[in-house]
Amino acid sequence: MNWLDSAERYGAVSRAIHWTMATLLILMLGTEWLAELVGMSEREAMALHKSVGVLLLGLLVVRLLWRRINLGKLEAQANWKWAARLGHWALYAMLLLIPVSGLLVTLGSGHGVEFFGLPLIASGAEIEWLEDAAEETHEVLANLLWLLIAGHVVASLAHQFWLHDRTLQRMS
Repeated sequence: MNWLDSAERYGAVSRAIHWTMATLLILMLGTEWLAELVGMSEREAMALHKSVGVLLLGLLVVRLLWRRINLGKLEAQANWKWAARLGHWALYAMLLLIPVSGLLVTLGSGHGVEFFGLPLIASGAEIEWLEDAAEETHEVLANLLWLLIAGHVVASLAHQFWLHDRTLQRMS
């Protein structure tokens, strides 16, 4: 098993981070649906949502650090390299901005931040304008993330079935 990326395949670390984040993103974006499915209260669902958000933010940091130290590089099709880079950086931006806006919603509402029950930031005074602005931003960014995920999936399928460059095999 190769831990680092090579010209032929993503390494085990890159694949593990990618698929873990993908799974957590689906969980995150489907928190309300999941809560109804398993009978969680709204409070439990929000606690899970926030904890997974903190986890995703931490994984984003790990992923970006891994990209910097990982020596192997997979080359995109030359004509589309700009689109691949733009798409990936847009996803990274959303994965940073969404948790930050969620954090601002929580802090603006006067609540603290917990990570699976462990307090990270204490509660404080309610700041209604901050909560409202951050909540609107959080929702818009989440909707943009859905579009970016859809684009990412479509691009990976195009690589597989139109360009025939084995991108899906390299990531699976």
